[in-house]
Formats: sequence, structure tokens, C-alpha cells
Amino acid sequence: MQIIKNYKSSFILIGGMIVGSIIGAFMGPKAVMFTPIANLFLNLLYCCIVPMIFTSLVSAIANMQSTKKLGKILGTMLFLFIATGIIAALYMLVVCLIFDPSQGAAIKMTETIDSGKANTDFLGMMTVSDFNLLWSRENLMALIVFTIIFGIATSSLGEKARPVIDFFDSLSHVIIKIVGYVMYLAPIGLGAFFAALIGEQGGQIAGPLSRTIIIFIVAALVYYFVSNTLFAFIGAGKEGVRLFWKNALPPTLTSLGTCSSAATIPSNLIAGKEIGISDEVNNLVIPMGANLHKDGAVLIQILKIVFMANVFGVNLLEPKNFLTAITISVLASCVMGAIPAGGYTGEIFIISAFGFPEVSIPLMVLIGTITDAPATAINCTGDIGVGMIINRIVEGKDWLKKSQEAKKIESTDESLTTNDTVELVR
Repeated sequence: MQIIKNYKSSFILIGGMIVGSIIGAFMGPKAVMFTPIANLFLNLLYCCIVPMIFTSLVSAIANMQSTKKLGKILGTMLFLFIATGIIAALYMLVVCLIFDPSQGAAIKMTETIDSGKANTDFLGMMTVSDFNLLWSRENLMALIVFTIIFGIATSSLGEKARPVIDFFDSLSHVIIKIVGYVMYLAPIGLGAFFAALIGEQGGQIAGPLSRTIIIFIVAALVYYFVSNTLFAFIGAGKEGVRLFWKNALPPTLTSLGTCSSAATIPSNLIAGKEIGISDEVNNLVIPMGANLHKDGAVLIQILKIVFMANVFGVNLLEPKNFLTAITISVLASCVMGAIPAGGYTGEIFIISAFGFPEVSIPLMVLIGTITDAPATAINCTGDIGVGMIINRIVEGKDWLKKSQEAKKIESTDESLTTNDTVELVR
């Protein structure tokens, strides 16, 4: 009974997704009729992303004691993002070299595609040409850079900026409350999304790419459970693992249903807060991780590279090709947009590095589209695990115990305040 109580909302989400998948399997392509319902939920969620990032990040940075702490968090975060990306690349390379993902996949590569849509300008992601462009989810990296500068400026003014800090603290709580309301629609929205997804792509999953997809899904599942458990354990021991898996299901299901790291930011922030990650770390790592930390995307890039290398007879065991595959997969995952089908950036990097013909791009896009959901789940939940590790480095190994004690005190104070109010009314 306690398990049902703790995971009630997650079970409801799972139920919605299962029902949607069954409907999609029976209806086939006709299930696309549910897309407007899925878009209704997704659009509401997207509307929360920009204000949530801006308010929570400004609040966290402005309340920091010093910029030295901010620098430590940022430095540790970027190191871990790169390190975990390399680990993911090595893992997937080993899997693909053992189990050839291209075996039996007889696919004609005659279709062409507009590769000009890809965005390979990494530095260009950091800024926009006009202020109003900051408030688009397509420019999240630029928004984060501006927000960090805004937060540092606010913090440097001390008490002069106290009204601004208090305003953003309060506004952050309001946005989180709005997200809570939107998530009530999640079972219906995600169910509709899965109905359309299975209805449209069911044939492709069962077709010539079935072996490729099965290999990826199994490898992704292993990486999802092992890496997240390891990150949580490093961050906070056995209790950290328990709390991680207690709170990781909603972000996982949201990412599976939306295929969007950006759309999962709100539920990820809530999960990190429930675990006990400090606001300074949580509100910085989660939004930046959605853009820069994508281990799942690294797995996909390696899958594409190995698949195409086998098709065109490129030996990946050569040191140069091996290192190139790792570098390209990590770099492409950082530059890719944090939205569904975020451009053809990965494909452009791959064909440029290995000299594959452009005619191979459609096949790589197809592989990326079908494997997007499990990869996004790895992208998002990995941000929480990295956040726990950073929290340990910044706050000390007893950070979780201190956080839980602080929560108990806060809960007691709220209870006393409520009782006092009741007595006063009487």
C-alpha cells in the first residue's frame, strides 16, 4: 500500500502511456488523430520552460554567498558532462562492435535531405541578436547565459537588490505550482503522444531496422539503470540511490512521451528538489544539462557511426577513427538542440568527419528518430545524477543528511504555523 501511495502519480502516467501504445498499435497511421491532444499538453509544458529557467536560475545565483561557489559548480559540471559523455561513447562502441547493428539491414539510400537546417555554430548558441529572442525555447542556451549574468549582477548589488531577489524567489514558486497543474494533464497528453508515435512508426520498428533498434533499446536500458544508480550512489550512497529512483520516474516518463530534454526540465527540477539537491546546484545543472549533457544522444551518434561505417567499409578499430567517433559523438550531442529532432547537426558532423555521402543522412535521421525516446530518458535522468555528484563535491559528503534535516525543520515550522493559524481562527 505504501508503494502505491508513493508512486501513485507515476503509475497513472504509465497507465496512460500503455493505453496510448495499445490504441496506436491497433489504429496504425490513423492514430495521428490524437496528435492535437498531445500537442496541447506539450505546448502548455513548453510555455513553462522559459519562465521556470529564468526565475529559478536567477533566484539560485542571486542567493549564492559568492561567485567562487558558482565557478566551482560550473567547472565541476562541465567536467562531469564531458566525462560521462566519453564513458557513454566507449560503452556504446563496445556494444556495437560486438553486436553489428547493420547486420541484415538491406536499406536503399537514394533519398536526399536538406542538410542546411543543421546548426553547427556552437558559439552562436550562446547569444541572440535581439532581446525578445531570449524568450524562445529554441534559444535556451542564450537564455541561460543571459540569466547567469543577470543573477551575478543582482547578487553583486547585495541589499540594494533584495526586493528583486525576493520577487524572483516568489515567482519561482508560482511557476512550479503552474507546472504542477499542467502535469495533471500528463497521463492524457503522453497517452495521446504514444498512440500517434506507435501508430506512425510501428512498421519501421518491426521492419529492416528492427535488429538495430533492439540492440539500441537493450543497450540503452542497461546504461539507464547502471549509470543512474552509479551516479546516485557516488552522490549520496545507498540513501541517494533510493531517493533517486523514488523521484526519477516522472521525468523518465515525461521524456519518453515528449522526446524532448527541454520539455522535461520542469519535472526534472521538481525531482531534484524532492531528492534534496540544493537550489544553487539544481537550478543550474538541470537547465544547462538539457542543452549540454546528453549521454543518450551520444549513444545514438555512436550507433549511427558504427552502422554507416559497416555499410561503407570503414574500420573503426583504427585509432584515428576510434578517437574521431568518440569526439564527434560527444561534440554533436552538445550542439544538438534540446527539442525533438533538434536539427541534423549530428548527421552533418558524422559525414564531415568520416566522408560518408550525403545520401546516408536520411537513414541516420530515421535511426535517430526511432531511438529518440529512450535516448532522451537517459539525457534527462543523467542530469539529476550529475547534480547529486556536484552537490556532494560542493556541499560535502553529508549534504543529503543535512538536506533531510532541513526539510524536517521546515515541515515542523509549517505545521506549527498552520496550528497557530487554526487556534487564532478559533
